[in-house]
Amino acid sequence: MNPALAVERSWRVTWPPVAQTGDGNAWVTGACWLYCRREGVRVLWVGSVRTPGATGDVYACGPCIAELDRMVREESYGRDPAGAAGTTTCEHRRLAKRGGKTHCRDCERQLYL
Repeated sequence: MNPALAVERSWRVTWPPVAQTGDGNAWVTGACWLYCRREGVRVLWVGSVRTPGATGDVYACGPCIAELDRMVREESYGRDPAGAAGTTTCEHRRLAKRGGKTHCRDCERQLYL
């Protein structure tokens, strides 16, 4: 792909894919700090956090990184007037349990709580 052409296309088209285990990133085994809070899973450093009393490194598993990516993309689309037409964001207000997993009743997405 010609890098000069990427500038001419919409940022939505050139957004990189979500990180996944085995993609060459520095995945380690540990605890997911995001939505699922599982222990002993493959996680990737996604940034640092600062609270009034401490700072720390945040690690997340593949599914939680994908959910965070989805949320960031929806937020970014909302700021882009060209991307806002015809898009809606579900607020996941009505939850349901199916097979031990939490889902939104409205949009049917699995939620990692």
